[in-house]
Amino acid sequence: MADERDGGGVPGFVTGLALGALAGATLAMILAPQSGEDTRDLLVAKAREAGERARDHAGDAGDLLARGRQIVAEAKARIDGAVAEGKDAASRQRSTLEDES
Repeated sequence: MADERDGGGVPGFVTGLALGALAGATLAMILAPQSGEDTRDLLVAKAREAGERARDHAGDAGDLLARGRQIVAEAKARIDGAVAEGKDAASRQRSTLEDES
């Protein structure tokens, strides 16, 4: 038979087995994947976050689009003004040339 120097015999073996089982169960609980409900909750939360980010970016894009339209409208107004001034200048020059003839 085993003496106490070898690990205590049967009682030592049973104690080691119990401690090993407890350690294994603890590690299994820590490392086990989440339950289905927890996974669904996590996915819903991530989807909400992604939706909020998409709305934020869409708002930014809408702001940029509005600013772009404003810039185009201002440029068009300046071009229309320059064209009108050019037509007036051409008309005045034509009148001046006709008066000289």
